[in-house]
Amino acid sequence: MTANKNFKRRVRERARRTGESYTAALRHLRRTEAEEQSVEWQRIEKPDFGYAVQVPRDWQEREPNLRNSPWETARFVDPRDRRHSLIVFRQPTRPGRSAAEIAEGVRHSLAQLRFADFAVSEVTVAGRAGTRLDCVRHDAGRSWHVSEYFVVEDAVTFCLGCGSTVPDEDEALFAAMAERLELLDRN
Repeated sequence: MTANKNFKRRVRERARRTGESYTAALRHLRRTEAEEQSVEWQRIEKPDFGYAVQVPRDWQEREPNLRNSPWETARFVDPRDRRHSLIVFRQPTRPGRSAAEIAEGVRHSLAQLRFADFAVSEVTVAGRAGTRLDCVRHDAGRSWHVSEYFVVEDAVTFCLGCGSTVPDEDEALFAAMAERLELLDRN
């Protein structure tokens, strides 16, 4: 029952975000969900940063690029397919700020980096209410699509920055990563 409810929510979110009909969104997500179920996951725990993330088993971890952001804590790529990646950010946040407020601030920063076509939606991240920020940057004939999933816990923002040149193929994978994110008890 809960899995069906979550799936219907994802269909509605996709239909709202892409402008396609509910039926078209349903057809797309059924196809990608079948592919997602065949993914073998690896769990990587980052106790110093208070989270564990799950990525496909064949993805590799790279060193964080602190020039990209001082809050970057992990970076994962598929060494055979550079069309997608995941960056995990962890940042202290002023108490009381919501994931939507954080996403709005990030939106302004990304706009300065020539990202456009922003869309914000409410999603579930790590089993909690969160926010998803979607945008795209067009450069030299190619498009880099970003979906950033935000959740705030105890005055700390966690963000999964998912990037792709094939967003329709990666949407279900990225949503699964956001749902599988675990916030660890730091006590």
